[in-house]
Amino acid sequence: MKERRVTNRGAPAAPAAAAASRRRKKPAFDPSGGFFSGVRIGAVAAFAIFVLTAITLVVLLSALYPRETPRSITPVALPKIMDLPQFQGEHKERLYWGTYRPHLYLGIRSRTPKSLLAGLMWLGIKDGYYALRHTCEDSDGLKRYGWVRHDGISYGRQVILDQNMNITTFFSKSWNDGSGYGGDWSVRVNLHHSSEISRLPNGESSLYFYIAEEEGSQIRISRNDASGLAASGHRHDIGHWQIHISAENNTFFHYAGFRTGNMHNITQLVQNSLIVQERKLQLPDTYEKSSNIVVFQVLGRNHLQLDVTFLAGVDEKKFSVQSRLDRLSGIRLDETLRVQEQIFDKRFENAYKLDNEELSSFGATNAVEIGKAALSNLLGGISYFYGQSLISIPSKEQKHHRESFWKYWPAALYSAVPCRSFFPRGFLWDEGFHQIIISRWDRNLTYDIVGHWLDLLNVDGWIPREQILGEEARVRVPDEYILQHTDNANPPTLFLPLHGLKACYLFCDFFLCPAADIALASLESGKENNAERAFLEKSFPRLQAWFGWFNRTQAGTFPGTYYWHGRSITDKELNAKSLSSGLDDYPRASHPSADERHVDLRCWMALAAKSMVMIAKIIGAPHEVRKNWHSMARSNDLLFQKYEAMSQVLSDFDVLNQLHYDRKRGRYYDYGNHTEKVKLEWDNFFDPRTGQVQQVLRRVVSGRPKLQLVPQFGYVSLFPFIVKLIPADSQILEAHLNLIQSEKLLWTSFGLRSLATTSSIYNRRNTEHDAPYWRGPVWINMNYLVLSSLHYYSQEPGPYKDAAASVYKQLRANLISNVARRYNEMGYIFEQYDHTKEGEGKGARPFTGWSSLILLIMAEQYQR
Repeated sequence: MKERRVTNRGAPAAPAAAAASRRRKKPAFDPSGGFFSGVRIGAVAAFAIFVLTAITLVVLLSALYPRETPRSITPVALPKIMDLPQFQGEHKERLYWGTYRPHLYLGIRSRTPKSLLAGLMWLGIKDGYYALRHTCEDSDGLKRYGWVRHDGISYGRQVILDQNMNITTFFSKSWNDGSGYGGDWSVRVNLHHSSEISRLPNGESSLYFYIAEEEGSQIRISRNDASGLAASGHRHDIGHWQIHISAENNTFFHYAGFRTGNMHNITQLVQNSLIVQERKLQLPDTYEKSSNIVVFQVLGRNHLQLDVTFLAGVDEKKFSVQSRLDRLSGIRLDETLRVQEQIFDKRFENAYKLDNEELSSFGATNAVEIGKAALSNLLGGISYFYGQSLISIPSKEQKHHRESFWKYWPAALYSAVPCRSFFPRGFLWDEGFHQIIISRWDRNLTYDIVGHWLDLLNVDGWIPREQILGEEARVRVPDEYILQHTDNANPPTLFLPLHGLKACYLFCDFFLCPAADIALASLESGKENNAERAFLEKSFPRLQAWFGWFNRTQAGTFPGTYYWHGRSITDKELNAKSLSSGLDDYPRASHPSADERHVDLRCWMALAAKSMVMIAKIIGAPHEVRKNWHSMARSNDLLFQKYEAMSQVLSDFDVLNQLHYDRKRGRYYDYGNHTEKVKLEWDNFFDPRTGQVQQVLRRVVSGRPKLQLVPQFGYVSLFPFIVKLIPADSQILEAHLNLIQSEKLLWTSFGLRSLATTSSIYNRRNTEHDAPYWRGPVWINMNYLVLSSLHYYSQEPGPYKDAAASVYKQLRANLISNVARRYNEMGYIFEQYDHTKEGEGKGARPFTGWSSLILLIMAEQYQR
């Protein structure tokens, strides 16, 4: 709309003034660049006042009527578990530094949102070209890598075999006079060639060690310092810090400093900076202004030994830097590492008491070392993440929001990871299995990790099942898996370690905790385990919210039934996946519907309810009653009554059989809208993008589905046995022992396969590109749960006690023998084992998440 020109009083301009205006040859200078040309200052001022008034009004209205934060990204209004006193002070400081970047071959950071980062690289060969080794990549083709000793806090030793290079890395943390917050730490790297022939430039080995500041603060670099000072800086939490580097005399140093805000592309940054100088690939010895990443290169032939020492809280006036360095490097470090290794070995022996002679009788040579590697790589894989999960906006709310996703609140996660190369991030259902192992080594680590997970609960009681926090984690995840869906569950496996902790607290069972004798003495002397009780008291309201979320969102249409929500079928899938169950492509009903009943989820809920009962007993009863929990006065404990009633319903054997038991076949099954007449067939279609006829596998249904028990026998069918819902004197138990032993079904010489050979979907692809995952291969975590139940039934009075013991003994021997054999051959513990190829390892490696349960199988330590 054109604006009519007016005077300051609003009347039309006088003719004389208009004529004078027309006589002007040039317009007055307009500093606005033309937009306000011809508009008087008063109009501009009025417009500015209008805009400011509008903005002020919007701000005031926003303050008075703030936009409500969506429930999906609103934290539950409960005290945080990690605010407990037991997680502050010395505990927090001892865990400050660690190898908390497990996606790297060696990566160090602190448990802070913005940390100093440290890492190791070396020059190797990949596809015929020189390449930096930094992030753990299966495509690097390393013969072996992994921690063979790691205590989770202060000591680790890792072995890496890369072609003809043997690399050993050590991590040692210490607290000495003068140490700043979090203590000091040392890294030692030994590299030597197994042969004199080297494919590296000029025959030289090349190591790189870097320090990076996420906060962006400058890292100062030092040159030619007699003490080996390489870099220094300052942080508000640890004060002044220094990095010292020393190596052998026949080595050469180079460096580079960079200024960047991206910490996830350090590999590329370093690789792009390498130059060729006298037939050597080396850093350029340059330093960008205010660099916040500094990289040091050490070059040498054949054998290299590199010591890196980090000193926190450096203050020359109080303590000598040189005396601290002397303790943390050279000969003194040799002695420290030797002592720390001895302490680890002794602690391991006391905790697990492995019978090497018995294990050798299974053909498991080197079994004790394999057990140590399984535990160590799990502990060495504990990570610290900080960031925001990305949440898919629920479909019913998408029309009210313009965003494509929501951001969860900024949060920290301290967690183990399933696999350093493929899955270096937190997975909810994996973590429960991880903590079964870790809780037997260090219960305080388990409290800390479980506390972090439960603090991620939103107001509805939901926890994102996959934690992708921060750029370092996000860049390693395909886009289709980044968004988390609020209707997707994950098995509540965190109840597994909590059940073990409670059992240790209540029953002091040596099978459940190596520290049981200490707990027993504490109870007998009348002293309460205040830390554990405080943890459970603070956790209980969050567990209530989580348990309630399952009951609200995963319930079936028939009372007392449950099913994994989120299944949907496409014309390219043989069977709709149930990713939320953790068993991904395990076959369920052919046609997803709200009428489904999933037997595994009902059993998980029965276990969760039982755990809630036991926690209620602990936090609701006085100490004298907890010493003899059977005598508890139940009538006054409403919490106990509520969960006891739910536990009884979910554990009701008759109801379970009515819902899921096929009396004709003697097996437990899912229930749903199902037909067996489903297959994938090749279909021709015209692709307009290429102008050619293409082929694609499509799902073809030739039978009408109906509501029925789904006749797919495998791991899911064993859940009533796993959760020990079958009475010890029931003939159904006898039938299950026979089913487990049947070679036509699940039994192999390498462990129980995930799906029976008689299943219509056994070992079949789900799509053209999806190989069978939970449709045949042997998985260690499920075999551990079956062994746990076999061990339980072998000790329970009943007619099938001896039969259970016999099956237990043979299955345990098969698992130990195969895992040990494959580790000795291939250098790794694997995600799965292929029963069709003599038990070969397959899938991700090193998969020292739940596959580390092989250690507890060796030690015969099981869940009650």
